[in-house]
Amino acid sequence: MYKLLIADDEPLERKALRIILQRDFYNIDIKKDCKNGHEVVLNAKIYKPDIILMDIKMPEKNGLEAQKEIIQFLPNVKTIILTAYEKFDYAQEAIKYGVVNYMIKPVRTNDLKIALNKVIQSIETTEKHDNLKMTDINAKNIYEDTIKIILKYIDNNFNRKINLNSVANYVHLNPQYLSRYFKQKMGITFTQYITKLRLEKAKKLLINTDKSITQIALEVGYVDAAYFSKVFFKNEHLSPYKFKVSSYSKV
Repeated sequence: MYKLLIADDEPLERKALRIILQRDFYNIDIKKDCKNGHEVVLNAKIYKPDIILMDIKMPEKNGLEAQKEIIQFLPNVKTIILTAYEKFDYAQEAIKYGVVNYMIKPVRTNDLKIALNKVIQSIETTEKHDNLKMTDINAKNIYEDTIKIILKYIDNNFNRKINLNSVANYVHLNPQYLSRYFKQKMGITFTQYITKLRLEKAKKLLINTDKSITQIALEVGYVDAAYFSKVFFKNEHLSPYKFKVSSYSKV
């Protein structure tokens, strides 16, 4: 339901508008009528309408003065000005203050229905756009959360038998999709990331402990020390032993 305010100092005008709206628009909820500019500003703050039908010439504040205040706290409100004054200056000022239509009284019922249907269509389009935007944001947040979960899982299990299928199963993703997603987010493949992490851990152990190459290989997830040495050399251009010796010489 779209909330609507009627603002006009003429009781018969307000009543006629209410009858038309109640008869032809099931999706409009008409809130309290307003008989002057002060009331429409006050009720706009209370009800936060989506649409306002407002006369220009009203006591206390005219319609444009009221609209100028209202758009400060309801910038997206759709206001249709209804007036007996066919003045170009009024129309120009109305556009400046975000009025979406300017209709000369007496307004024909069919013209009012067309104007309101356009306003409702505009609101629905905006809502759809906002919903899509929120969906995109939520999806992005989910993806960001997913990569954090994956990295945390890898960090906790890199020294065990871990592969793409085991991680995909953990986060309930297709392995092929996970492979593409991981590379897109991290800039390297899943295997490259695991290897890099294991070697970083291995280098710290080589520098800071007296553990053997075999022990270190096991601790970082390699059951075969020879294969560990081969991978280490390929990436660091030094054997684990020479890396350890060179780290001592730098101290």
